[in-house]
Amino acid sequence: MVQDVILFGNRAVRLDNRTHKPESRKRLNDRVRELAYDLEFRRRWKQVKTIELWSDAAIFHLPDGTKWYLNIS
Repeated sequence: MVQDVILFGNRAVRLDNRTHKPESRKRLNDRVRELAYDLEFRRRWKQVKTIELWSDAAIFHLPDGTKWYLNIS
């Protein structure tokens, strides 16, 4: 089974695409590129363990069990 990952900076994070639609993945990539210069996003990105991708939102799972939601629509 091939694992899907998203690359940003020097990190690769496992991505679970729940919708199985390439449009959702493209919107997530575009949104992450938009946030490339956002300092708060970069700080949070360092802690992300996995990402769940839904049709209009991405759920970032952090190691302490908290979740961070990002609107990608």
